[in-house]
Amino acid sequence: MELPFGYYWTFPTGTCELPPPRLWGMEDHVTGPHCSCGQRRAPGSSTDLRVLVVDDHPMVRTALSEALSDEDGVTVVGECEDGSDVVEAVARLRPDVVLMDFSMPVMNGLAATEALRAADLHSQVVMWTAEGSIERPTVAAAGGDALLPKGARTDALVHCLRTVAVGCGCCPYCL
Repeated sequence: MELPFGYYWTFPTGTCELPPPRLWGMEDHVTGPHCSCGQRRAPGSSTDLRVLVVDDHPMVRTALSEALSDEDGVTVVGECEDGSDVVEAVARLRPDVVLMDFSMPVMNGLAATEALRAADLHSQVVMWTAEGSIERPTVAAAGGDALLPKGARTDALVHCLRTVAVGCGCCPYCL
């Protein structure tokens, strides 16, 4: 499927071209939601992307939840203020994706991601950070699916969440 591209990001590893936001999280009535590259979610999956937001700063959690809730097809199912709350919240709320802050005071995002994997909970994890020192292999080893800088634009964040949810690796932040 040929898409009309026009949004570009430049990274140290090269340039990434993204479709216009109106095409992200496309859906067709036969096969359900899919990534802009054509990768499809598993049959029987919910059409809405269910997201759990985890950050120790209340203002950041609120702003993220509001921004994500404004997106078509995205539902914020809950918020946690620390990684120590994540396993219980994921077991109860069953999000498709957990948007997890790396740096939190009680239990950081890496430890919380490891706890999710140890509990055999299958939500995807997008780790996001303002710290430049965390490395992609470290997040991948903990069980994370993507590493996103906090400076990323909202459209890049939503694209990353949708991409990770379908199990696609076409996002430049995917691990």
